[in-house]
Amino acid sequence: MFGKGLRGVFCAAAVLGAFFGASFGTFSTQARADEPGVTPDSITIGAFGPITGPAAYIGLAGRDGANLAIKEINAAGGINSRKLSMVFEDDGHSPTKALAAVKKLIDQDHVFMIFCVAGSNGTLGTIDFVRENGRVMYVSFASAPGVTWPFARNLFRGGTTEVPRYGELYAEYLHEYLKATKIAILNGREEYPKNEGDALTAQLKNWYQTAPVKRAEFNIGDKDFTPQLLEIQGADPQVIAIFGNPAEAAIAMRQAKELGMNQQFFLGTTMVDQSLLNVAKQAAEGASGFALLPLLPSSSNPEMKAWVAKWKQEYPNLPAGRPNVFDVLSYSDMYAVADAIKRAGKDLTTDRLIDALEATHEYRAGAIASPLTFTKKHHIGNLRLQAMQVKNGEWEPVAFEGKRESDILKRYQ
Repeated sequence: MFGKGLRGVFCAAAVLGAFFGASFGTFSTQARADEPGVTPDSITIGAFGPITGPAAYIGLAGRDGANLAIKEINAAGGINSRKLSMVFEDDGHSPTKALAAVKKLIDQDHVFMIFCVAGSNGTLGTIDFVRENGRVMYVSFASAPGVTWPFARNLFRGGTTEVPRYGELYAEYLHEYLKATKIAILNGREEYPKNEGDALTAQLKNWYQTAPVKRAEFNIGDKDFTPQLLEIQGADPQVIAIFGNPAEAAIAMRQAKELGMNQQFFLGTTMVDQSLLNVAKQAAEGASGFALLPLLPSSSNPEMKAWVAKWKQEYPNLPAGRPNVFDVLSYSDMYAVADAIKRAGKDLTTDRLIDALEATHEYRAGAIASPLTFTKKHHIGNLRLQAMQVKNGEWEPVAFEGKRESDILKRYQ
């Protein structure tokens, strides 16, 4: 599997070539003529996400991380002597545009499968169509429950996790680790941040028979959070949980400090990244949250430093704040997909890819990624999150691990 040999990715190209050649050279290159996107020498993957609009930081990273993985895989000989290619469509963070993008990829570009690096907003616009079409869609970022529940055999969630799992870990961390009994929530009104706020609210009730002392909302692109912050200030919470994009959160945190609010901040997963610290600066000190990765791109871990150096060599002119967590997620998820394609065997079909994905167990693209497991009963690859806190201007791991049994997988049994 790739997981056992991926450390070679961080070594010389010759090691990569030897590994991939040995792994993939044993299969026939015959392709079924009726399988879209598969020829004797190529596999075409369709991908979509926002590369324009307010969530472009997600889609751009998703595109670039996946492309880096594809370049490495192809340089090492491809999969079964087939090279991967990716057709990418911009969804502008819009459900309507996302659906149009997926229809184009399937109906016009005739791709073999879909690799989704969209947010929850765009992803949910495509779910019904993809369910009915039957083409495999591997979702790297979106946490919306509709991706994996109700269960669909052709839908998989990779490096991120289902939003109710966020709620479980958030509630346990806030209530048992921080000992907070008075929690306020400030969340965006769009799909993803609203879901996070709902999940935390539900789990506080289910596990601890409590409720947020105040909940306020904002719109994406807002610049003034004073009205919401004054409402929250009046409730006198111990912790303020903020769910949304880093741009809005950084402004809200600075404005809270200007209002004399000294409560600790707890942040959603999209904000546990260096990009937030670059903008929020001192206002972020002491904030905590959960990362989707065991290591952030800013980590001093040697394997992550080697990966970042490789990424910067490939993309030398991109702005500060990149690579971000989404670069790493899409990179490692593309390797997970490639590993399953390899194990699907010489006659690559949708059914055989699904079988191979469902046989994925503790696959890990090196120390930079979380292990992934799928089964025939559930397609939530990752149930692990890493608690982090800002100390001296850097995200540092927190020695917290959820001890309560998760309720998430019970409904799939």
